[in-house]
Amino acid sequence: MSGIDLVLAGTARIAESPVWCEAEQALYWTEIHGFKLHRLDTQSGEVRTWPVKEKVASFALCDGGGLVAALHSGFALIDLQAGTLTRLARPFQANLDVHLNDGRCDRSGRFFWAATLHEPRTRQNAELFRLSGDGSATRMAGGVIASNGIAFSPDNRVLYYADSRGPVVWAFDYEPATGSIANRRIFATVARGEGLPDGAAVDAEGCYWSARFMGRRIVRYCPDGTIDREIPMPVDNATMVAFGGPDYRTLYITTGRANLGPDELALQPWAGGILAMPVDVPGLPEPTFKPDPALRRLPTERLV
Repeated sequence: MSGIDLVLAGTARIAESPVWCEAEQALYWTEIHGFKLHRLDTQSGEVRTWPVKEKVASFALCDGGGLVAALHSGFALIDLQAGTLTRLARPFQANLDVHLNDGRCDRSGRFFWAATLHEPRTRQNAELFRLSGDGSATRMAGGVIASNGIAFSPDNRVLYYADSRGPVVWAFDYEPATGSIANRRIFATVARGEGLPDGAAVDAEGCYWSARFMGRRIVRYCPDGTIDREIPMPVDNATMVAFGGPDYRTLYITTGRANLGPDELALQPWAGGILAMPVDVPGLPEPTFKPDPALRRLPTERLV
């Protein structure tokens, strides 16, 4: 394993949710506070950007094109070619001071999972939701301040879910046929001063790669929860990781400039950009969400 490279310079307060598209050899991600979605063609270097009227916290690619997204206010389908969005479920009340945050498809693509974050980050009222292909959402777990780190084991039998303010990562037994979860247990805890567990991904060996916000590192956990290695980062805020490249041996890392003053930014010129590093163990292709065809016929609105 060699060094970390800057793939694309940027100034994002929070770049998040990197998603690799194998067919396009392209990386998609969201710039949450910039109200933008981005796509990098890794062969040509071309970057395309789509403004969005609402903050996009996370997303996955869909069968048949487009994205399923966790907007701050609820779930939606996004058609980038048409420049439209279709609103789906909003499974939480506006007066709870929460919004959707991290999200990911299970390995089958049957369900998209996303969870909320309490914006003042003081109450444990954030929850984990499962979005089905028919556009309905079901509450699956709760008692969290800042939901993050959703990922699935290679066999689709374990779901990982973190509370960045715990700071803790849980594991659940996952039943892929029904989307049910059980046996919530602590997978890993993070010591004070070692950052907050943010976005994550699982590699082909079932190891869980956790980006550490304000921790200046990425941590690879073995399936039993022990730490295999810690990779120092040249920035304080690594927000999420995604495996990509022709052989899935490139780890892409989104970053952010949040909480960094001018002096810190001068020492971290790569903050807010996209980083990458080669890895020995490959990742796995990201599944695409499978929306029911009826959802494509629902009313749409402009993306901006």
